Amino acid sequence: MLDHILRFMTLGTVIVGSVAIYTALHTNNRRLGADIFLRYSDRVSDLRRRLPVTVFLERGAAGDIEITAEERRAVHEIIHSIFELYELKVHGFFPSAIWKIREPDIERLLSLPVFQQELASLEGRYARHPRLVAWLDKMRGQQQPA
Repeated sequence: MLDHILRFMTLGTVIVGSVAIYTALHTNNRRLGADIFLRYSDRVSDLRRRLPVTVFLERGAAGDIEITAEERRAVHEIIHSIFELYELKVHGFFPSAIWKIREPDIERLLSLPVFQQELASLEGRYARHPRLVAWLDKMRGQQQPA
């Protein structure tokens, strides 16, 4: 009888230890995902602050907007940061629920004429990333009036 109690206690200890390890890993992964997302979001926000307010106006058509080389570089960095963030989401580095918090803002940003103009100039660069291209095409489709 004592032997059964000791085996049960050993089994219980192993089960509790396994649950504790799983919980720690799960929590760590969530924190890591949130940290990655927040750092990229901060990067995009910092870059956005370097752009003039006129870039964020919805006037004009893509291709008609004149921006300086420094502003163009900032827009490209924003686009690349969003691309990296999107790829991290696709590959499971953070939960989709975290992405959904910021996705409407990202879509609104990428739909602005200056970003559409620069996305068109970078189109060939992302041709080898079909998920990103499909997501960008979906955004363009939502923008066009029915």
